[in-house]
Amino acid sequence: MKRNILIISIIILCSITAMAQPQQLIAVDHFAGGSEFFTRLDSAIVHAANKDNIYLPGISLSIGSQIINKRVQIYGSGINPDSALTSGRTILFGNLIFVTGADSGFIQGVTIDGNISFGTDAGNTNVGYFSISRCMVNNLNLSYAINASTSSNILVRECIIHYTVDGGYSHSVFNNNVFEQVLRDFNGGLFNNNLFLTASRALENFVYNSTFSNNIFAGNCVASNSSTGNNFFNNLFKDGFLQFFGNNGCEANYSPNGNGSIAGNIENVAANLIFQNQSGNTFAFQQNYHLKPTSPGINAGTDGTDVGIYGGPLPFKDGSLPVNPHYRMRMVSGTTNAAGQLPVHFKAAAQDH
Repeated sequence: MKRNILIISIIILCSITAMAQPQQLIAVDHFAGGSEFFTRLDSAIVHAANKDNIYLPGISLSIGSQIINKRVQIYGSGINPDSALTSGRTILFGNLIFVTGADSGFIQGVTIDGNISFGTDAGNTNVGYFSISRCMVNNLNLSYAINASTSSNILVRECIIHYTVDGGYSHSVFNNNVFEQVLRDFNGGLFNNNLFLTASRALENFVYNSTFSNNIFAGNCVASNSSTGNNFFNNLFKDGFLQFFGNNGCEANYSPNGNGSIAGNIENVAANLIFQNQSGNTFAFQQNYHLKPTSPGINAGTDGTDVGIYGGPLPFKDGSLPVNPHYRMRMVSGTTNAAGQLPVHFKAAAQDH
C-alpha cells in the first residue's frame, strides 16, 4: 500500500509539473530511497542504479538508439489509446537496446516505434531473465546476430509485435502475444496462447525444436520448409493443419524434414467462427479477439482454458494497462482561486495485475 501511494504521488507530481512547463517529466524511483526527475530518457538511465524503477509519462519521446546496461524496471502509461486517454500513451521513437548488465530487467506499457534488441556485439549481448510485457513494438531481436544464441530466459507476454521476431536461437518464452508477421531463428522456444495474424507463413526460416501450445494461427501457412522438429499441441488453425510454405507457396503438409510431436490440434476453422469481431491480418484495439461462445477453441487448451490470447494462467489484459497505479481523471484549473491556490483534482486507480 505504501508503495502504491508513493507511485501515485510521483505520477501526480509529474502531471502537476507538466502544467507549468511544456514537457512532462520522467521519474526515477531509487531502490535505495528518494526520487529524481528528468526530461530525457538518456539522463534518467545515466542517473538510475540497479533495481531502480523508471516511470515514463504519457508523451512521445525521440530516443535515438538508447542502450541500457542496468537492471531497471521501466513502466510506461499504456499502449491502448482508450485506456490511456487521461494519462496519454508512452511512445518512444527509436530503438531500445539492452546489453550485458540489464539482466532481470523489465519493461511494460510502452509503445516503441522502432525495435527492441539485445546486444550490439559479441562482447555485450549476454542478457538473461528479462521481461517484456504489454508493449507494442515494430521488431524484436533477441540477439545481436541471428545465430549468436546469447540471450536466454527472455519472457515476452501480452505484447503486440508488428513485424519480425528474430530469436537468435535463444531459449525464450512467449505467452499471450499478437504477432502480425513472422518468427525466425529459434531453437527450443516456447509459444503459448499467442495469436498469429500473418497472412503468409508464421514461422519463417530456421525455427527448430520449439513447442507451440494453445495458439491460434489465422493465416494460410504455418511454417516454411526450413523450420522443422517443432511440437504442436492444441492449436487452432484457420486452414488445414501445418500448411507449409514450400517452393510453390502454401502446400498441404509440406514438411521435408519432419516435425516433433503433434496432438490435439483443431483444423480448418472458418475465420468467422473463431473471434467475436476480427478481420484482416493486422491488430486493432477496436476489434474483439475474445472467442465466440460457439468457437471450437473454447476450453480447448492443454490446461482446459481457451486457446488464443485470453487463455492460459495469465490471459491478455483488456486495456493493456501496466501494473503500476493509473490515474483515470485529471482536472487542473487554468487559474488560481481567490486564495491564490491552483485547484487540482486527480482520481487514481490501483491495478491488481
